[in-house]
Amino acid sequence: MPSSTASVERLFSLMNNLCTTNRNRLSQDTLTALMMLCREGCQQLSDDQTSKIVVIKKKMKQRDIAL
Repeated sequence: MPSSTASVERLFSLMNNLCTTNRNRLSQDTLTALMMLCREGCQQLSDDQTSKIVVIKKKMKQRDIAL
């Protein structure tokens, strides 16, 4: 049994920072991929994890932003 819940609390804090009211339609896969990128960094991810993130990014539709 862990003696501290700090690591879990850090993950929840990261998730709350990523999934805001403006980005409330993120899928579970996208949120997981973003959390892995933020937590591990690009250099720390395995090739399998990196390829999963690339596939998720390719599935996302491009959004036009009117300036």
